[in-house]
Order: sequence, then structure tokens, then C-alpha cells
Amino acid sequence: MKLKWIAAAIVAAASTQASAQQGQMAAGLGISTVGPQIQLSYRQSTELGFRGFFAGGVSQKSSQTEDGVTYDVSGNLDGIGLLMDYYPMNSGLRLSGGIFSSNTDVKIKSTISAATDIGGRSYSSGTIDGTVKFARQISPRVTVGYDWTVGTNWTIGAEVGAILNNGFSASATAGGGISQADLDREMANVESNLNKNKFFPYVSLMASYRF
Repeated sequence: MKLKWIAAAIVAAASTQASAQQGQMAAGLGISTVGPQIQLSYRQSTELGFRGFFAGGVSQKSSQTEDGVTYDVSGNLDGIGLLMDYYPMNSGLRLSGGIFSSNTDVKIKSTISAATDIGGRSYSSGTIDGTVKFARQISPRVTVGYDWTVGTNWTIGAEVGAILNNGFSASATAGGGISQADLDREMANVESNLNKNKFFPYVSLMASYRF
């Protein structure tokens, strides 16, 4: 009889915990490989949840050399996404899949002032003005993560995965005497260098408050 009451208490406690997790909403703030991230999430049940998020929006500037040409690079990675989370075994582990809509806007500029090979021909002067974007504006995103409960209402979540963006696309306009055909070939070389992997790695760390 005592064993029966213990079993009943365990089942009741598990049921109470499962019910407490259902219907919970949370707001989160964190950092990811796309940039700063804010998100809203809804835990429909102990096994299923949904998230919407915005990531990026921070402008950056740098200098980068691709295929022998040095570019001034400015812009940012950003976008919005929707995800469905599956929690196996009613644990903190989650498997997630969804979509990422990219608003990536990276500008590349170069002023040629010394002998530089562009598309197989040498130029000593000229200008290049172009953009680099995700090859897919809307891309699948898959991740695996884990949520740690902190106190009553806080959760720390980490995840790793990939945005399947099919690489990057690069285009540019030639000026100052550079042949557009040569520059188009050069941009094809730039794309080849950027697209050794057809995905963008995604890693994030997020703090969320449940309400």
C-alpha cells in the first residue's frame, strides 16, 4: 500500500510539472553568430514549442582581401525567423527546425591603385562597387540546443546548428576603366571562395524570462 501511494505521488508531481510548462510564453535576449538576438517563445506542451526571433542589425566595417583584391567591407547580417522546437523525453534538450529570412546587406568597395589581377587581366586603376548577400533570402535553419532553468522564471538556452543559405551571392559594378566582363569573372571567383560551405554556422546563447 505504501508503494502504491509513493507511485501515485510521483505521477501527480510529474503531471503538475508538465501542466506548468504548457501554455508558457517567454521573452529572450542574447547573442548569436548573426548578431544580437531578441525572441518570443511559446511552449504549447511538454514536447512542443514555437519561437519567433530577430537577429543582427549591428553595422560593422572591415578590410578583407579576396582573390588578391582588397575590399572595404561594411554592412550587417540580420534577419527574422520562425522555429518549431521539439523536446524529447520532456527534458531541456530541444531539436529545432524552421526558416530564416535574411535581410543581409554587405557592401564591398575597392579602389585599384596598383597592378591588380581582376578576372584574369591586370589593372592599375579603377573602382569596384558591389554587394554580398545570402544566396537564399529565405533559408531553412536547423539547430540542437539545451535549456537550463534558473530560479522560477528564468531560462538560459544555448544552441548550435546551421542556416542552410546555399552560400553567398556576390555582384559588383565596374568603374574607372575596369571591364565589367572581367569584374563578373572576378565576382564568380569571390563567390567560389565564399561558398566552400553551403551553410552559415549558427551558435547562440540566450537568457529568457517566462511569464
